[in-house]
Amino acid sequence: MPLPATIEQPVREGHRVSLEPVQNAIASMMLLVKEEEMPGTGAWVTQMREKLTADELFRHRLVIIGFFHAILPEKNWASFSDYLDDLENSKPVSLRDKMLDTYAEICIACDEETRTTKVNWDEILKTPEAYVAFLTERFGANLVEVEMETKAFEYVIDPPALQKLIVDTFSWFWNEHLSQEWARTEPLLRESVKAFQNANLDNMTRMEMARYITGQDLDDEKWGHTLGNADQVVFIPNPHIGPYVTRMYCGKSVAVIFGARQPDDASVRIPELDRADIVARMSALADDTRLRILQMIAENDEMRSQDIIEAVGLSQPSVSRYLTQLTVTGYLQERRVNGAKAYALNRDRIEKTLKAVRKFLLGT
Repeated sequence: MPLPATIEQPVREGHRVSLEPVQNAIASMMLLVKEEEMPGTGAWVTQMREKLTADELFRHRLVIIGFFHAILPEKNWASFSDYLDDLENSKPVSLRDKMLDTYAEICIACDEETRTTKVNWDEILKTPEAYVAFLTERFGANLVEVEMETKAFEYVIDPPALQKLIVDTFSWFWNEHLSQEWARTEPLLRESVKAFQNANLDNMTRMEMARYITGQDLDDEKWGHTLGNADQVVFIPNPHIGPYVTRMYCGKSVAVIFGARQPDDASVRIPELDRADIVARMSALADDTRLRILQMIAENDEMRSQDIIEAVGLSQPSVSRYLTQLTVTGYLQERRVNGAKAYALNRDRIEKTLKAVRKFLLGT
């Protein structure tokens, strides 16, 4: 068996740029359950949040977050409808156990003893409190929504009901909302896929490839392990995610979902893709506080988060949200200095944004 490629070595196989309808759809649906503001995401995300009722959003959130590891596809599907058929015909217990098996492997917050101790599902599935406590131990309290996971427990102990909830929710959302949006955006996504398939990626390392395709200065520490240890990396352009980049795991393969775009050095430009990329970039700047923070950091070369909070005069959660938005969209670079977060302006990202606008509007 060949060793997995590292992020330092050129990669000539084990990667592809692909449409992937199911992962693409799930990535779009995930955007609806994000609590924080995400400047630059597609207008469809905001419109759907406003359109869905509170009960519909809660059910959607329950399925996407509460049963995420049950809904992740284990293979590539030609269409979302084919994937739904497979979900409906799966054995309910197998669907539930796939999620529980993944939970048993994940140990973000637990200690080494917990990590190596066999999970006793009989005890964990006795009460909702035991189930929530287990998730909190594995993921950490900040990543576990007690109310939602308590509701999820009702379905975890009733696999047929779990399967029915997932299939009914996905079928309804696809038929009522997402299928029309997919029909509208699919041609543009195919153009993005084609543009990168025609690009020469052979002499790039995986990290170089990921940065080239996503258009983002991905952090080595956050992405190195993900890219270096995957048997295959699948790059998937999404119509709604804008300047953000996320990942999904499928066994030893990883899907990297990025905002639909084309290579910066493409010889033939596609105006619709250029426009979508510019909107995503500029949206992150279309806020007075975010611009003030960028200007302040630019004048000081680098600033610690606490100094930024004091200078802006807003609450710590508010400023942290702005800093996260600017970091994720690539305008700030974050590093640790004596245990504290420090931020510097990503001048290359600013230059590329201005260059993209200039080229789009002036042709230069």
